Amino acid sequence: MRFGGLVAVDDFVNTIYEGELVGLIGPNGAGKTTVFNVVTGIYYPTSGRIIFDGIDITPLKPHQITHLGIA
Repeated sequence: MRFGGLVAVDDFVNTIYEGELVGLIGPNGAGKTTVFNVVTGIYYPTSGRIIFDGIDITPLKPHQITHLGIA
């Protein structure tokens, strides 16, 4: 994810299985909030896509994503 010339998140890959609880930890400015905002549709990724339960949710709006159980 880029904001102009700033790379906020680069090469993020994660698989979360049903029933798992996952937390993102890291120092200030590591990109935790940016990852959350991309997954929830607040930000549109500058590259890549978000797959949830086999569905590409990248183009969905935030209200559509919350109906899938992601918030």
